Amino acid sequence: MLHIIYGNDREKGRARFRELRKKLSKECGEERAILEGELSKELLHSFAASQGLFGNTSLFTFDCLFDKKAEQEVLLAHANELCLSLNSFLVFEPELDKKIAEEIKITQAEVEEYVAKKIDTRPDFNIFSLGDALGKRNKKELWVLYQEALTSGLSGEEICNTLFWTVKNIALMKNARMDDNCGLNPFVATKARSFAKNYSQEEIASLSRSLVTIYHEDHRGGEPMNISLERFILDI
Repeated sequence: MLHIIYGNDREKGRARFRELRKKLSKECGEERAILEGELSKELLHSFAASQGLFGNTSLFTFDCLFDKKAEQEVLLAHANELCLSLNSFLVFEPELDKKIAEEIKITQAEVEEYVAKKIDTRPDFNIFSLGDALGKRNKKELWVLYQEALTSGLSGEEICNTLFWTVKNIALMKNARMDDNCGLNPFVATKARSFAKNYSQEEIASLSRSLVTIYHEDHRGGEPMNISLERFILDI
């Protein structure tokens, strides 16, 4: 099934995205967030046909990845296929073209539009910029972006997951051969390889342990994730 949330009321749209993500993740056996640089028509086709272990269904989330017209046209071209899939596809794209949205509505997709009474002219926050700042080891930039991310409505968990994804990719590329992308998209691998030069092997392992601890402490009712992430940023 395909679920799409769009419209210029980003705050209400993101709140609905989180609500639906939580609901669908409970119904599906596993969840995968698609990241910047991964998106392609081949990927959508493979996800539509994929099946999890023991026949479980999967939830695939796309957070502001269809901001370009060409990418939105790819989504439109595969809308029927995604609707018919046993898996669930959840898209949050405030900038979805109105005409494309109307065409997708003709399919069996569930499309929700959230329109603000007063149009918010601020660009939607690019969550992947957090990972780039961490990779560059730019503490000041990461701190500023972290505050912007919170202001834009992103949760500590979304931020923590993005930072962990960056660290995981850096770890993969730290000692990889130049001709080996370790299964990563070439764009993602190239960035991770350049970021790996900014950290030692021990520092990468420490970053990974810290983010895992931050995540679990928050879920156990310990120190709130937003506070732990502030300390994490100041320590890089």
